[in-house]
Amino acid sequence: MADAATRSSPLHVRFGEFELDEANALLLRGRSAIALSPTPFGLLCALARHPGALLTKHALLDEVWGHRFVSDSVLKTAISDLRSALADDARKPRYIETVARRGYRFITRPEALPAATLPGNGVDERDEPGTPSFVGRAAEISQLRSAWQRASRGRRSVFWVAGAPGVGKTTLIERFLSGQSDGSCARGYCVEHYGSSEPYLPVLEALAQLCRTDDSLPSLLRSVAPTWLLQLPWLGTAEDRESLRRELVGVGPDRMLREMAELLDRYTEHRSLLLITEDLHWADRATIQLIDYVARRRTSARLMWLASFRLAEVVAFEHPLNALRLELRLHGLCEEIVLDPFSETEVAAYLAGRSSSLGSNESFVRALHVRTDGVPLFLASVIEEVLARAAQSGTEAINGDELARVAVPENVTAIIDRYLLKLSPERRTMLSAAAVCGMEFRVVTLARALDRDAVEIADACDQLMREQLWLAVSDIRNTGDAQEVSHGFRHAVFREVLYERLPQSMRAELHRKVAVALEQERAAGRAVKVSELAMHFDRGRAPMAALRYYAEAAEAALLHLSPGECLSLTEHALSLLDHTPVCAEHASLEITLATLRGVSVFHVQGAGDAARNALQRACSLLADDPAHPMRGLILHGLGFLLTVRAEFADALATADRADALASQTGDPFLPLAACIVRGQVYMHQGRPGAAREVLERALPAIEVAESASERRFIADPCVTLLSMLSLQLVQLGLVVQARERLQQAYARARRLGQPMAILVVTWYEALIQVRLGNVDRVAMIADELHALVEEFALAQGKAACRWFRGWADARNGKALEGFRQIRDAHDENTALGMMAGASENLGYAAEALLLHGDWQSAQEQLQRSLELVVTYGERIYLPQLLLIEGAIAGARGDPGAAQIATRRAVQEAREQDAAWLELLALTALCEQAGAADEDRLALAVLVGQLPEASETTAIARARALLANA
Repeated sequence: MADAATRSSPLHVRFGEFELDEANALLLRGRSAIALSPTPFGLLCALARHPGALLTKHALLDEVWGHRFVSDSVLKTAISDLRSALADDARKPRYIETVARRGYRFITRPEALPAATLPGNGVDERDEPGTPSFVGRAAEISQLRSAWQRASRGRRSVFWVAGAPGVGKTTLIERFLSGQSDGSCARGYCVEHYGSSEPYLPVLEALAQLCRTDDSLPSLLRSVAPTWLLQLPWLGTAEDRESLRRELVGVGPDRMLREMAELLDRYTEHRSLLLITEDLHWADRATIQLIDYVARRRTSARLMWLASFRLAEVVAFEHPLNALRLELRLHGLCEEIVLDPFSETEVAAYLAGRSSSLGSNESFVRALHVRTDGVPLFLASVIEEVLARAAQSGTEAINGDELARVAVPENVTAIIDRYLLKLSPERRTMLSAAAVCGMEFRVVTLARALDRDAVEIADACDQLMREQLWLAVSDIRNTGDAQEVSHGFRHAVFREVLYERLPQSMRAELHRKVAVALEQERAAGRAVKVSELAMHFDRGRAPMAALRYYAEAAEAALLHLSPGECLSLTEHALSLLDHTPVCAEHASLEITLATLRGVSVFHVQGAGDAARNALQRACSLLADDPAHPMRGLILHGLGFLLTVRAEFADALATADRADALASQTGDPFLPLAACIVRGQVYMHQGRPGAAREVLERALPAIEVAESASERRFIADPCVTLLSMLSLQLVQLGLVVQARERLQQAYARARRLGQPMAILVVTWYEALIQVRLGNVDRVAMIADELHALVEEFALAQGKAACRWFRGWADARNGKALEGFRQIRDAHDENTALGMMAGASENLGYAAEALLLHGDWQSAQEQLQRSLELVVTYGERIYLPQLLLIEGAIAGARGDPGAAQIATRRAVQEAREQDAAWLELLALTALCEQAGAADEDRLALAVLVGQLPEASETTAIARARALLANA
């Protein structure tokens, strides 16, 4: 969610039959508001702000999602929702055109409208300093003002404002009143009564209020509505009252209806009257009858009768008002607004009025919306508590878990408790069990948990749903010949209060029963969320069953590319494990959970100590359970992680352990894992021949490992093996074979659809293209890596895409900018604990500064890189580092030092038996003035020994150099 300070002024435009009002989060067709969730609404604003211009997918993701890691599919879904709202056909678009593989274009030219004002007397809708914040409700205010304008012209109006408790009915009325300056206003309130109540109480209250402001009304009452005057004894003397009583002896209630109707007609002949009655769900029958009588009058009157009520209470408790509102609506004799809770956008706007930083925090806004269900009364209470905590702590930081612990305010719970008291014991028990199930539940689950007949439960749920207070249909699915209906609570707050009112022991028992019911459904083939099962067993005080399902849910999350969810599940499960008795299953679950945690931490946070500690914890426990099904993932993951951390000796020890365990268990995956770890280590140590040998030895094991469906790993081992092998083949000058292996790795990664595998092979291709000197291809790969990292939130690749982009930029004339990208990416990567390859990255940085002409700074970067070579024994890029050293010396005018460094590069390449690197070093040497004939002869011989590299630019450069010698 973009900070308001960085955005342009809110849009207020018209296109086609639509009006877009960004300030009020409103999309209108005519006078009707169109329901549109915050993300599609923001997307529409972004598109409409640039009519006719192509907005790329990345640009839209940045503007609407604020640089968060979200996938293209999220954008497509939002576009689809937007097209549905606009009735726009993607094949024949009127508004939004798709530009294949690039982005979207808003193809109509919107007409700018004046700053958003609502019909009425022109009152500015912005909040004045010191007034309470008012958010949204623009369409509702507009409807009220239109009705008032019609009433002021003589067309009587009865208008209902309905909604749940705390949804803002009174606030809306107050806002409407604040914009009125003409006419008279009288206001009365209904109160809850526990027995007979005084008829017409809210009307009498309004009349009394009007008499205090209008001296002419008592005399009009005396002449037109004496029965009403008698109900206001303080308006006359005792003699007057006695006289009226004698006059009105034998008068029935129907006369009071006629008198009030005539009074309202007479009073509004020369002025407009706004009559407000609040909380009409508590009104007596006489008041309801009066509204009916007044609404059906055919005479003109400058009257608007505005009444508010709780819709659910009117429907659920069979209040006579419900039948009246339906009847009047049928005949067009009333209008009605049903207020919904705030949307996410409105929550953000309300919050921004209290704290701009919190209002621009999209994750906090989303959590706040979920916590409060968008109910304004609850929202205001929670925000007050959050800001109070912030004032105490000196920071506004608060996470979703803390937000969830903010209690429902007493004024909201008091309303819900009153509804609870009206429930029968059977209904309350059923709803309490449903609250344990969650916001949504299936009848069959609830029936099993309560050991009651499913038909009986279904009938009770349907009745509660018709009452529109507690339940609603959340989903309908076709299951064979029948339909399965899932129910849900209408308001999260109602469900929460029910849940909190349960005693702890009863709550735990219900959770266990729900868990058992879900297990039975799962055994019968019904889809049940494993994490839901885990939660119910956990809260039902059955920790071992909960841990089994937490482990299964975490593994499923990892396999379905949700490492963040896996991390959250394992973190909670491991804390639960620490408080359970030790047994054989306990140890097995600990291995599983620690392993999954290590892998998920690596995905989300990189190769820091948390990932290493978790995998080492699992590895240490493996000694007592060598046949554990995750043994391959543990040893491959730990070896991979240690290699990434440049802890090469420990990584090789892990490979040895994998071989030993393979001999013990016969697991075909373990030798493959050992070969991959050794290959990685040898690669970084500058031993391409040894790396090639060990990797090619593992090739036959690929099919065996694949057939074993071993999918639980940090990165697919077969993709990793083929990718690494391709780089070693390039180092050895076998470019054709390298390309073949790279294509095999790409094919497998794409077939698997595993983001981490695609990241690995793309990364290795970038390393290869750097060595081949293909600048344009490296730039393209950097963009591909960035898109992949952004879509799947792969922490390991965040830095790589930037240093590869920096390497390409430095060679495309933006050397200083390239250096900054490389260096920032290097620092970020090492902060994640990923030290392997750091010497190469700093080599890129030194080259960029050399191209910029800053030889001193280039030498400093180079020196740091060479120190890393010594510290970690990482020689993979050492020949190129020595070539950079020679280039810096040459640029400084020291040819002798340049030749010494270059000859050292040649020697290092020969010691590594890296023919490709030797080719680059010999070519650089022969380009120097001090090159000898034997150097050129060595280059000629080497060119002849590299037939697979014959089509490369490096060979062409060497041949041109030899031809001109």
